[in-house]
Amino acid sequence: MRIYFDENFSHRIVSGMSEFQKAKPSEGISVIWTPDEFGKGAKDEEWSIVLTQDINIHRTRAQWEMCQQNKIGIFFFKPPRAGWSHWVIVREVVNRWEEIKLLAKQKRPFGFVIEQRKKKIVPL
Repeated sequence: MRIYFDENFSHRIVSGMSEFQKAKPSEGISVIWTPDEFGKGAKDEEWSIVLTQDINIHRTRAQWEMCQQNKIGIFFFKPPRAGWSHWVIVREVVNRWEEIKLLAKQKRPFGFVIEQRKKKIVPL
């Protein structure tokens, strides 16, 4: 399974998660930063499972329909009002990684929202 982080995430965070995941090769999960594979500004339909901070994708009807038609699974990291600090988003990704991997195995398309102050990842 390939899990993509979009360009709204720091390349260093994604690189770190990729290295952590390499310690578990038996899981068969690759962690990829979308600009590394598709270039900056890649179209969303090229992904299969993505983590994004662009919460507006599901609010834009055409984009959301395109995600559903292309069977894309999306995890939306909803930023707090003040935005994400670097270390807060690192902690959120690391702390929720096991749950994200489990939910990513679901039949696509799907959408989940992750918020800093909420303990559970909730479906859209």
